[in-house]
Amino acid sequence: MKMLVVILALSVVGLGNVDVFAQEAHGKSMEELSKEIANPLAQIWNLSFQHNRTTLSGDSLDGDERINTSLFQPVLPIPMGDKYTFFARPVFTLVNGPSSGDISGGSPINPIGHGTDRTTQLGDTILPIGMGIAKQLGWSYGGGVTLIFPTSQNDLLGSHQYQFGPTVLALWANDDWLIGGHLQQWWGIGNDGGSDDDPLIKAAHDKNLNHMDTQYFIIRHLPNAWQLRASPHIRVDWEADSGNNLTLPIALGIGKMLKIGPMPVMLMAEYQYSVISPDNIGSDSTIMLQANFIIKNPFGSL
Repeated sequence: MKMLVVILALSVVGLGNVDVFAQEAHGKSMEELSKEIANPLAQIWNLSFQHNRTTLSGDSLDGDERINTSLFQPVLPIPMGDKYTFFARPVFTLVNGPSSGDISGGSPINPIGHGTDRTTQLGDTILPIGMGIAKQLGWSYGGGVTLIFPTSQNDLLGSHQYQFGPTVLALWANDDWLIGGHLQQWWGIGNDGGSDDDPLIKAAHDKNLNHMDTQYFIIRHLPNAWQLRASPHIRVDWEADSGNNLTLPIALGIGKMLKIGPMPVMLMAEYQYSVISPDNIGSDSTIMLQANFIIKNPFGSL
């Protein structure tokens, strides 16, 4: 909770400088801003709101089921000298899905599960932290650590464990393309202290968590600040058997940078389809909608 208060306070500082930001951004075209925000290591501050509508499939389902996940990600990089950038990219989740049952999986970004008593509740929180080097052209890269906090109010879809591991980002850009990926690996390091009297929580505590999430980016910049893009998440559960350990999606979407008043906003829509998905239960397809509101970075420049 304290972390969220600090992040919101910093966001307010950025929002309070919207007029100043508008003056600084005036010299940059929407095309230039569109290219900069596509780089996850760039020094642009932005408030990202994403909604995923995921259709599930698998042998354990009687029919089609869906889970809706809303994500809030404040991206607040801080320059460290002339070369490096400190990044912290927390992801806060709100999940609409079953809250009781006996099948669950996925990740906090894309949780999956089959059960009853459908609810809308907070999900687990992800926090990658690290250092990187960002360049408008050529290679950008960075690394650090990533954590998952068991903040979920949903007994079925929450991990009920603290998790920790490494994170690595690498991408290449020229005037027309950006290609790269963001890898995160987690291991469970301790449970959330919930009561084992609840069988769902006990099963989660007993689970050996060892999983990876890799988001890959393929972005083609087009005239007038348009983009063709793909940015889905490949997921691997290293503890699952060979038929249930991999989710491999492909995607196609569009993006457009525009202004709402003085504030530049990046709007994106993407369709993601899993060419490989766990046999028992997994994501079949996802419709992703996202809006990134660019705000003033008080510690650096665009």
